[in-house]
Amino acid sequence: MHITKAFQLLTVVSLVLTAMQTWASDMETMDHRHGDQIYQATTFNSEWLMSRRGDGQLSTGLKTWVGTDENKLFIEAELTKEESEHKEYDISALYSRNIATFWDAQVGARYRNDANKYEDKTSIDGVVGLHGLAPYFFETEAYLYVGQNNYAAFSLSTSRDFLLTQKLITQPYINATLVMSDKSRSAQKTGLSEMMTGVQTRYEITKNVMPFIHFAYKYDKGLKQTNWQRYTEAEEGFYYGAGVTFKF
Repeated sequence: MHITKAFQLLTVVSLVLTAMQTWASDMETMDHRHGDQIYQATTFNSEWLMSRRGDGQLSTGLKTWVGTDENKLFIEAELTKEESEHKEYDISALYSRNIATFWDAQVGARYRNDANKYEDKTSIDGVVGLHGLAPYFFETEAYLYVGQNNYAAFSLSTSRDFLLTQKLITQPYINATLVMSDKSRSAQKTGLSEMMTGVQTRYEITKNVMPFIHFAYKYDKGLKQTNWQRYTEAEEGFYYGAGVTFKF
């Protein structure tokens, strides 16, 4: 039921932003000043990954934005559900301001929900960071999170496309999260908390529909001992799977 509600919320957000883009297109006929044109784009992806032990993981993500070349509003959401475990998801709303060629500064808030935790299952974090293209066309996102219970973390995501053919594209990437402080009842261990690195190879049937295969290595440092939870060991392993990305 909660998963259904989450998808309904994401759908409503996407529809609202699409309606805003349609309204903005109508307004462009009355205002053609440079930089005032409003654009909108949405990316939705879903995939199923399997570990070498045979454990499955469903991951779904949505990123949608609306705005001008200088100012944008981003809505981002991710949901993960592993076999034999409850779902976890987060939703972010970010204001993005262009500060240099290929770079935007972003600020906003993130809501986290992890039903696998015994305590403090939900939390809200403030977010500040950068989004853009690093040298050699590495698409990069770097964010600092500060939230409840003295939570502070830094995340870094970077990837690059390599064209094998005009339609077949491979994308190596790395996503990492460093937890600097966490005093919640269901606290994560500090240090390199999570990391996932691998390669996605997609085939662009069209610019809107792109199935892909995925090979990755995943590391999770686990939870630390508190008065409300037990210490958990780090987990790591290789994953493989497939999915599809839609852009509109």
